[in-house]
Amino acid sequence: MNATYTKVAVVAGLVVLFAAISLNAKETTMSGDVCGMSQDDMFQCKPAVATGTLAPPLPSSACCTALTHANLTCFCTFKNNKYLPLFGINATRAMQLPSKCDPTQIVRC
Repeated sequence: MNATYTKVAVVAGLVVLFAAISLNAKETTMSGDVCGMSQDDMFQCKPAVATGTLAPPLPSSACCTALTHANLTCFCTFKNNKYLPLFGINATRAMQLPSKCDPTQIVRC
């Protein structure tokens, strides 16, 4: 898979994610933030939640910083979303991000 296709797939996946999230207005603000994270914040975490690799990289410090402002319980509503894998997002890995950034941070859905 070439790099351009991968970038397009990532962007498309995040667009679908944001569209799905926006259906639930209590989780989305007028500025487009989702569960307390902006689109830029989510892009910082994308490498750590990508499908297609056996060992994704650890979340970046920028991703971990973004997660400190996130409503993690809010993200539980997307835990079993069947469309995320179609766009390269591994929901299980996404739910593991908080504890990878801070081992004392455990999300309970």
